[in-house]
Formats: sequence, C-alpha cells, structure tokens
Amino acid sequence: MTNKPRFQLIDAAGETVRWRLLGGNNLSLGSGSIAYQTSGDCLAGIEFLRANLDSLEIEFSHDSGSRWRWMLYSGAELVAVASHFYGRRIEAQHALDRFRAAVPGVVETGDHGRVADWRSKQSKDQRKTS
Repeated sequence: MTNKPRFQLIDAAGETVRWRLLGGNNLSLGSGSIAYQTSGDCLAGIEFLRANLDSLEIEFSHDSGSRWRWMLYSGAELVAVASHFYGRRIEAQHALDRFRAAVPGVVETGDHGRVADWRSKQSKDQRKTS
C-alpha cells in the first residue's frame, strides 16, 4: 500500500465508472459525482478536476445544521462531493481543505487500482435473494 493520496476508479451501477480520492491512510477524502461510461472518460474527469480545482465553486449543505457536506461545482454541474457527512461546518471545511491539498499531490492516476462498488454489489445480491 502507498502512503500517498491516490485516485481510485470504482465500477458503479449501470456499467459506469466513478472515482474517489483516497488519502495516504486509505480514508476517502472525496468522490466524483459523475458516472462515466469508460475508464478513459473517468480519467479525463480526474484531469479536469486537477486542472480546474482552484476555479470550482464551493458549496456547503446541511440537514438541520447537524450533517454538513462540501460540494464542488463547475457551473451547474456537480463535480465532487464529500464522501460522508460531518457534524459541524468547520469539520466539513477542514475536510475540503484536505481534499484540495491532496489532489495536486497525486502523481499517478490509472485504473490499476479499480474496484467494484460494494453498494452496487450489495444491491445485486439483495435482488438475487428476493
């Protein structure tokens, strides 16, 4: 395992591909919100994120003030989102700062670390047992 941030491609529902950014400790720092048709398209989406990171619009959302999440937009299109919710806005801000600091540090991006999305697999398994 590496101790550097890395992008991981995830096989998602409908034979699409998404990405997530893992920190050096293997915790998810953020996820892509766009479902791509191919790995190549997904890698191009990652390169778009890297090239435009500083110009993406930041938004914070919350449910009743207790579940905060950051989101990055390119115009009206959601590009990236926090991997999970945070209890306070300041925690979401710090998580976004970690995400934005990690993106430029990724030196290699490829689909060699591609994994299946456990949520898609779980959904398929549940349909089989029904």
